Amino acid sequence: MTKEEIKALVREKLSAKRIILFGAGVVAEEFYKEHKDKLNISHCVSNLEKEWGEAAFLGELDVRRYCKEDLQENDYIVVCGPKVFGGIELQLAKDGLEMYADFVESGIAKVIFSGKKIAFFYGRCGIRDLRLSLITVPAFVEEYASIYKMAKSEDVLVKDRRTNYLVNLCDLYVYAPMMHERTKSLFIKPEDLPADCRIISVSSLVMPIYWPQIETRVDVYNEYYMHPYMIKKDLNFSHTHYLRADLNINKMVLEGKTTGQIVEALSSADYYSTQFLHRSLRVALRMLDVPEMDVDVKIADYIRENYTKVKLHQNFLHPNKSVIWEYVRRFLKVINVSVEEVDRLESEAPLHIHQGGDVPIYPCVAKYLGLEFVDENTKYEILTGNGVVQMDFRESIEHFAEYTRKAMTIMQMW
Repeated sequence: MTKEEIKALVREKLSAKRIILFGAGVVAEEFYKEHKDKLNISHCVSNLEKEWGEAAFLGELDVRRYCKEDLQENDYIVVCGPKVFGGIELQLAKDGLEMYADFVESGIAKVIFSGKKIAFFYGRCGIRDLRLSLITVPAFVEEYASIYKMAKSEDVLVKDRRTNYLVNLCDLYVYAPMMHERTKSLFIKPEDLPADCRIISVSSLVMPIYWPQIETRVDVYNEYYMHPYMIKKDLNFSHTHYLRADLNINKMVLEGKTTGQIVEALSSADYYSTQFLHRSLRVALRMLDVPEMDVDVKIADYIRENYTKVKLHQNFLHPNKSVIWEYVRRFLKVINVSVEEVDRLESEAPLHIHQGGDVPIYPCVAKYLGLEFVDENTKYEILTGNGVVQMDFRESIEHFAEYTRKAMTIMQMW
């Protein structure tokens, strides 16, 4: 069947049949609440005995054991659980049921049932945050129903049946080439998409300008990296930016310097030489251009014009809202959708689409770059095991230094 034939079939089945939800968890709850007044949803089925019971689903629907023999001719199954879809699909296929004709996955059902064009966002944090912002834009939502999928490695993607079905249905495919290269996740090949699917590439730039002390490349490790708190979940020093450690702090800890000595050194407005900072800035700005040579939605010029005026990123992976909403504006222009309400929506949006934790900026870097948003009283949102803690620069350095000392102790125990 063609893409449009599949969509028409699923819409017909959803509208005319008695709907059974396969699953009784949060995904089923979300689907039910959104569609209970639009579809004839009868009950849930589950493979898990602990979920069975009369009115066991939200006190409204029965949850029954799945059994092929109990299915009636007018039944249509919506599988509610993307993480287990492959296993349930195999189970239903062994019973002689076919995808689309007899059942469909809930996320796919939602976008098809909407009757809108389907936009498939495939990638990591930047692509996810772009979609989360776009779905607040009425002009975009009026035209597109969207769905997001985190990019996976080749082995995982080949086995991901849900993604493969989505690939065959989308009218718009959005991805970030550079993010795929950095994370070694798999591209979805253009030839695997429908012939009439429009492909939009987004740069999803990493921000190296503010933090010369951190190696931002994903695959680089050396003796100054400390990772044990990603394993020792019970400790209270977990922090996302510690995945790429502050090389200066770790080096000085390994050299035996005290926390006080480290704080004093890094608080100096002359810690880095002018020559080093000039070279670092020149390289960082040059790095902005390379990933954008062949993409549709570019952002490098915006970063160049604004990096001294407003803090564009929380850390070297996660932008603040000004960057994301500039992506939104440029993306909408590429697909010819109105940007009329974007300024208002950006003003109402939170600073962080998701909280990844601030990486503090060295005083010498702030001084050299002429950053208008940093002074001696600036507070950073440090993401600790106890949640977000406001710290000034010196406090954040003390925190990181103690993290490194604890990390060294744990590593010596292994």
